[in-house]
Amino acid sequence: MAVLNHIFAFVPTVQQGIHLKHNWNNVGLGFMESGSVKISQVHVRGAGALGWSTTTCLSDPNVLSIPFDILIFSTIQLVFSNFYLGIAQGSVDFASKYTTTSTRAWAYGGGNKAFPTELFYIMERYGNFFGHLRAKETLADRAGKGIADIYGKYGANRGVTERERGEAAEWVASAKVVTTDTALKVTAEIFEVIVCRATSRKVDLDRFWRDVRTHSFHDSVA
Repeated sequence: MAVLNHIFAFVPTVQQGIHLKHNWNNVGLGFMESGSVKISQVHVRGAGALGWSTTTCLSDPNVLSIPFDILIFSTIQLVFSNFYLGIAQGSVDFASKYTTTSTRAWAYGGGNKAFPTELFYIMERYGNFFGHLRAKETLADRAGKGIADIYGKYGANRGVTERERGEAAEWVASAKVVTTDTALKVTAEIFEVIVCRATSRKVDLDRFWRDVRTHSFHDSVA
């Protein structure tokens, strides 16, 4: 939708040639306005095509080679990383409430515990999730600081160097790899702390994994 909103910004509102098909029916992200879009008889001003020459209708290397301009790619990657971090944190928050209110202590969990939150394996799993999420959050914050520092240092001035842009991009790429892997791990393994009843469609716990799995294919780690 971000791309569509960008297009709409340059298309006069009187034009009616952009139609969302509302045919998104994938594993995750069920509330997205993704799917097919039909664009017909829509006129866009040449000046509205960013990074393109209005005379040759080709990409303009004088624009696209400016390091500041290509910061947008790393910025978007950082947004995606925080998507996955938030989804994973949400799955743990949801599961912890379920564990304390609906999960029963397992008779063979060790020590004849009265409550599931006293079971050693449940405490270990939540501790594992917390440790991975805290590390992921720290890395995402460090990558975000690198991007924010560049924007703060240069503002509208495009004097950022290739090395500055590259180093910031490396931190973002690292965050993207780790947040993707950790979010998939946590949202898949979260079932281990709430037992079989939580696989019910009514609980809908799998939505966290489905959303990460689907979105991470939009822009894969590789």
